[in-house]
Amino acid sequence: MKSRKDIFIAVCTLLAVFFTLSATAQTEKDDPIDVTYHSCVAKDSSVGNIEACAFVAYGKWNKEMENAANKLTKEFKKPNEKAAFKQSQLAWKAYRDAEFKSYDNMFNCPGGKYCLLRQNGRIDVVRTRTQQLRAYIESLKVARGRAVKDKK
Repeated sequence: MKSRKDIFIAVCTLLAVFFTLSATAQTEKDDPIDVTYHSCVAKDSSVGNIEACAFVAYGKWNKEMENAANKLTKEFKKPNEKAAFKQSQLAWKAYRDAEFKSYDNMFNCPGGKYCLLRQNGRIDVVRTRTQQLRAYIESLKVARGRAVKDKK
């Protein structure tokens, strides 16, 4: 027979998986940042416009990621939890920078199609991290027995 602790851990794990999947299942078209970005690019597919639209969308996603990282940091109760997360963010930023350098080299070709691929890739990297951090926040709230009050 399973103890209450085992059942609690199992329920928390299932809820964590649910929140992670629901956060990442949201398509980019559902988020207002992405709706605005795609609408902006659809109006004018010139390289200059794609760059301008992407700059705004990337900035908004980056701000959302920073907000999620700050909220997540507040969830940590122990110094070692905060230190581990700080190390994780530093490693993620190194990954992001390497990925962007790769995009710059792969898609360094003339034409709007390649510019769009490069910019979409950059936005996707930051969007994905933002959604991941949001899922972590919700998972921690559930694991600690608190009701989920907000989604951001």
